[in-house]
Amino acid sequence: MMTKTRSGFSRIRPALILLGLLICQTCPLGLASENTSATTESPLGRYLLVASEGLYVVESDGSCSWSYHPEPYKGQGWVEYDDLIYDGCALPDDRFLFATHRYVREVDRDGRTLWEYRVKGSAEVKACVPLPNGRVAVQNSEEQAILELERGTGKMMHRIPVPAQGTNHTRYNSMRLTPEGHYLIALRAEQRFVEITREGKEIRSFPVDGLPCGVLRLTGGDTVCTGDFGLVRFNAAGEKVWTYTRDDAAPHFPIIYATGIHELANEALLVSNSDWHYQEQDQNHVQAFVVNIDKNITWTLPATAFGTWKTSETEKATGFVEHRICLIQPMLQSTSKND
Repeated sequence: MMTKTRSGFSRIRPALILLGLLICQTCPLGLASENTSATTESPLGRYLLVASEGLYVVESDGSCSWSYHPEPYKGQGWVEYDDLIYDGCALPDDRFLFATHRYVREVDRDGRTLWEYRVKGSAEVKACVPLPNGRVAVQNSEEQAILELERGTGKMMHRIPVPAQGTNHTRYNSMRLTPEGHYLIALRAEQRFVEITREGKEIRSFPVDGLPCGVLRLTGGDTVCTGDFGLVRFNAAGEKVWTYTRDDAAPHFPIIYATGIHELANEALLVSNSDWHYQEQDQNHVQAFVVNIDKNITWTLPATAFGTWKTSETEKATGFVEHRICLIQPMLQSTSKND
């Protein structure tokens, strides 16, 4: 997504990791600024919060009921950021899938690793998508390909070439699946998103003016792309039909990096506002927001919502705390809750 800076604070001792799994404190949800016209009622209910340092299940009352933080990987040691999370989702049966720079891993509610796929050297993964056939799709920047893996073993079952410009770090960002079984993938160095068939054929290209981060195919067939530019919506012909830019957001809050995106009712969009490397004190006061088709902000998640239960990062260059949210995934209430 972007270059990262770690602080010593971010390396969690094993005892603190265990403590984080056992003790979660409450965090109120609501408005982040008096300048927004948003309501205070959360549209999320129960949700999974995916951040650079871990996964959190947040209940509808704003309390954290479960969290998981991967221990820093000491065997590969390419860079100190190998374990930073970029993507993740909740699976059935209290399991969770997530992707870091170097691996994709599935864990259970007890934090046990069920299986993982790990790349070597400077190769990066960054994205993971559970597929309807039970497989899991990942990226491999070194191979310049999407790999469909057998869930449970990590064995490669299908390979889709996706040649792209850039380095292992700048080649790709997020990836998502369409209802037709195509892949949407962010080509970071090329500042565009592409739609790829399972045979590797590029059938659409969505150029953007900035760093491409997240992408989603909407129910009606349009495609929404996010990044440091905000949001851009394209129709099936690849034409730009709607935007929500930094200038649109400026009267309410700064868009730093619009990243993860989720479709809500009535064409509203839930967007994570990731705060990597923000430059002014409290510039990151809105961590996520809901925007409707009329460009009205109807809800915001303030940085104060996380209380003390979220382990966040301190940027060395500024000394500012960064929450580094990747995405928010509303969860079905049928997923069990261990109180």
